[in-house]
Amino acid sequence: MYKKFLYLLIINIFILSSLSFAGGWDKSKGLDKITVEGKLVCIGCSLKKLSGANAQCSLYSQHDTGLQLKDGSIWSIVNNQKGHDIIRAHHTVINKTARITGWLYPNARHIEIDSISVKGVSKKQIARAALKEDRLTGRALLEREEGAPPVIKHKGHKH
Repeated sequence: MYKKFLYLLIINIFILSSLSFAGGWDKSKGLDKITVEGKLVCIGCSLKKLSGANAQCSLYSQHDTGLQLKDGSIWSIVNNQKGHDIIRAHHTVINKTARITGWLYPNARHIEIDSISVKGVSKKQIARAALKEDRLTGRALLEREEGAPPVIKHKGHKH
């Protein structure tokens, strides 16, 4: 049992260290910039389907988008200037293939986007969808009652 645990620990250390040495060195980040490809998914819905999580993403996270790699791991996207529109444009990007160049933070399962391309969707479509979603969310947050979740009304939305 102990040997099995030790072998798994060594393998995980090797995998994580190989991720940190892939790609070109970016001195300003102290990390390597890499390119990954995967499917854009709703993090909450995925956790609910895969593990039974009580995600309630329709109420709270509003279907925040993440990247599911081919190995099945799901990575959250850092919510900054380059990541925000992808996170919020879920109606437009969910289940689409994306290619992201950026920085992986394995200890937090986050990816920071330097550049992204989404198959079949333009950057302008993503920006419009994110703005629309932000406006709906803003209205819902302003109308929210104390202790109650925000209520966002989407027309015909299903995950």
